[in-house]
Amino acid sequence: MSGKALLILLLGTMAIALVSFTNMFETTSRSDSDMTEYFLQQQAHNISQTGINLAVRQMANDLDWRTGISLSNIFNGQLTVTLVDTVFSAYPDSVVKIESIAVMIMGSNEGDTITATSIAFVDPKVTGGGFIPAAVLAAITTNNDVGTLGNLTVDGRDHDINGNLIPNHGTQAIWTTQNLSRGGNSKLASTAGGFDFAPQKTENDFLRLEGQTYPGGGYPSTPDSILGGTANGFSNGTLKSLAMAGAGGSQYTTDPSTLTYPLTGITYVELASGDTWSPANIDGSGILIVHNTATDAAIKNINTGTFTGMIIADDIVHIHVDIIGAVVGLSPTPSEGNSIGNGTGNVLYSEEAIKSSTNDYGGEQDSTNTLFGNVIAWWD
Repeated sequence: MSGKALLILLLGTMAIALVSFTNMFETTSRSDSDMTEYFLQQQAHNISQTGINLAVRQMANDLDWRTGISLSNIFNGQLTVTLVDTVFSAYPDSVVKIESIAVMIMGSNEGDTITATSIAFVDPKVTGGGFIPAAVLAAITTNNDVGTLGNLTVDGRDHDINGNLIPNHGTQAIWTTQNLSRGGNSKLASTAGGFDFAPQKTENDFLRLEGQTYPGGGYPSTPDSILGGTANGFSNGTLKSLAMAGAGGSQYTTDPSTLTYPLTGITYVELASGDTWSPANIDGSGILIVHNTATDAAIKNINTGTFTGMIIADDIVHIHVDIIGAVVGLSPTPSEGNSIGNGTGNVLYSEEAIKSSTNDYGGEQDSTNTLFGNVIAWWD
């Protein structure tokens, strides 16, 4: 082979090698770029999902929270979460739309970004944990003859934790195993068949249920059984133990005058047989229990405070304040006949208040009562 031919062959070989190397380099570069883009896409998706989780958990602590979230550096990305009250398809109640947008920047060019968006629709009335005990069958549930007098209003329509009405979502005013006597200017209200019935001076079946048989067996006789008993994580003495331990600001006492206010957590007042807490200040929230082993501990002349949550008492007489949540009476033989209220007061049923009161104390909860059980829809 001549020198000229050898030179041409060498140059050709070098050209082929150069082209091959260039193609390999470009392929490798594209592969690296694709891998980087895929990683950033996944990271953006994860951040946007994190935003939904953060928002739902914040709502569990504050049902009215709509501030949103803005983070400029979270897992090397940016996060913006907005919340707005709206409606969702045929869902009967108003909901909160949570929109979570994550942004990842590719390289040094801030204009070259990858964005991921996640959206959830949440029912704000039931955000968070907690549960409604099966024994709560109305705004007032009792095992005895019960009477309303004066200007007492017992309202089974659902209310939020502040006492604001939630339309067409609630229960009966009163449920009792015995008889109801409505008198004076007292009024009953309820939700029945998906419709609200405003406070009125009647005793129609859609306002109350009397002469009832407790479902599933005998009427519960202890506070723990009201919350579902051993099967629901409340073996006998659990609530008393939690109160004595001071869980969540809880208090246990045999002398109501030693209580500190506002009441929080579990307030367990254990009176001697036949004793009465009167007059009573119930200002606060949580679960208030007035009980003894004889089932004759009485709370009477409830004249002071607004209570949000659930009251479980052997014998409850003369409600003269506002109670937002539910009241459950245990004794079949109340100390002073059947007058649960004879003055000015309101018992407003509230699923939100009840669930808030049981939120920190366990119990077997179905999927509708877990932290995320109130999410109507969630996608990305």
